[in-house]
Amino acid sequence: MTSDKLLIINNLKNKKMIHITPAVPTSGLFMHTLADLTGGVTIASTHLGGAYLYAGTPIGKGSDGCYEVEKIARTLYITPTSSKELKIAKGHHFLVGDYIAADVADGQKIVSVNKQHAEYDTLTLEQAFTEEIAKDTPLFASEGNNRQPKVTAVALIAHTTLVPHEGDLYCSAWLIGVVKEERSQPIAKTLREQLKLISFI
Repeated sequence: MTSDKLLIINNLKNKKMIHITPAVPTSGLFMHTLADLTGGVTIASTHLGGAYLYAGTPIGKGSDGCYEVEKIARTLYITPTSSKELKIAKGHHFLVGDYIAADVADGQKIVSVNKQHAEYDTLTLEQAFTEEIAKDTPLFASEGNNRQPKVTAVALIAHTTLVPHEGDLYCSAWLIGVVKEERSQPIAKTLREQLKLISFI
């Protein structure tokens, strides 16, 4: 019996709902792949705030055999030090209570998430960043008021998948590979340094 079938059976015994979704083409994101996380991974979806988990999103080891998503985002406008409002591209997973950081700025706590605008989402921070954040800056979830990623990234999600309303998500992830820079998710330098086996070109 394969490892993925064993995982599903064990989780069913524990009454833990696992969702397996069909793969969505990655449109040339991965130019070359050498190794995946054998048997796939179970992603804890409890703290995900988006509808889809996109291919190329970084993940790391969590608890109870699950993996966790290192949340990422990209700014759409300049964020001056005088503003607590951060306008980011849609498709992220940030929620109220998360800390969001950049390579150049320590994390700040999110106190509200507004998704009403058609073109972007607005995150309101407890405190403004101490450095100006440029347009198209990659952002990531931090442990707190620092630049330490909340999740240590070890691999990238292989295919775009739908996030279930409840239960966890089962999918594949690449541990070693080459990613096309122009199609990549907004992955900050801080995270790329953790993804030692992924090359961005």
